[in-house]
Amino acid sequence: MQAYQQLFDCYWDQVYGAGLRLTKTPEQAKDLAQDIFLKLWDNRTKLTEVKDFRSYLFVITRNLVHDQIRTRIFHESNKEFLTNYFAYNESSPEEILEQKELGEALNAAIRKLPSRLRQVFNLRRSEGLSHVEIAKRLNITTISSKTYMVRALMALRKEIMKDPGKLFFVASFLLNFL
Repeated sequence: MQAYQQLFDCYWDQVYGAGLRLTKTPEQAKDLAQDIFLKLWDNRTKLTEVKDFRSYLFVITRNLVHDQIRTRIFHESNKEFLTNYFAYNESSPEEILEQKELGEALNAAIRKLPSRLRQVFNLRRSEGLSHVEIAKRLNITTISSKTYMVRALMALRKEIMKDPGKLFFVASFLLNFL
């Protein structure tokens, strides 16, 4: 209990701060930090195996934030909204403009990717190539292709998170590439 209290006292501010940067609201950041420390408590018997506690804490934080975002976006209460959002219908001029702006924002984020990440992403996205096909075309390994794709998606996610208003549209778009 004393060791846990020391971890809590030492890392609370960092965990809460990271949660605040990721969630943008104090209430959600506090909930996230509490969930992280609860997870630490639940896994306390495994902590002796952890070699780099800061990295371990970061991975827990990242995974819980991803779970929270995924839950919020794809929650049952959003089902009707998602169904209506993706249903085909005549778009109003405002919707057409919004889609164009979102597409431009995504394309700008893609242009910011390093060359190799952008190549792999575009081959997968534009041409629908498999990782094996991408690897052959670019003379890299299949594992490298997969790694570049993951890095590209992470970079795009980071760029899009700068503007949470566009997060929903781009998240749904990027989910097609997982």
